[in-house]
Amino acid sequence: MQIPRKITYAPCRNTLLMLAGMMVLLCSCQDDEVCEEVTANDLRIGFYMDGADDDSWMAVDSLRVYTLERPGQPVHEHLVSVSVMELPLNPAADSCSFVIDFYDLADTIRIVYSRETHLISVECGFTMFFDIKETSHSTNHIVQMHQSVSYVTNTLDEHIKVFLPDTIAGDQ
Repeated sequence: MQIPRKITYAPCRNTLLMLAGMMVLLCSCQDDEVCEEVTANDLRIGFYMDGADDDSWMAVDSLRVYTLERPGQPVHEHLVSVSVMELPLNPAADSCSFVIDFYDLADTIRIVYSRETHLISVECGFTMFFDIKETSHSTNHIVQMHQSVSYVTNTLDEHIKVFLPDTIAGDQ
């Protein structure tokens, strides 16, 4: 009578270990995707000369911008020859106010909006889009303000046109 031999699975175990090791190497060698999308969606404001025949920007000589909540922390400071600027809307609130200080007089603009969360991608995460519902302003220098595009997304649209008198224009 022959005694059965004990069967060992060493070749299978080595193959499984080798396959597991290759999978770890393949996963670790993948490129980490980097977010190349714009995730901050700022409000774009253009300055225009009130009463001008054309629709071309005017350069404002100098200004500083801050929020009412943080007057000691300007959003922009010592801007010279500005024709377009970007302002960050608060993603945790439904409105925000900015003071545009022309260094002799200041105007306040108020923006009321609704917020919409959008998934950009797994790598970039979420961003906030804004739908402008209402705008208002003081009239120390600002003559009028028009909303040209109401949806603030990751495009480069100009959302608000601010019309100013030619007395505060910088070098054109």
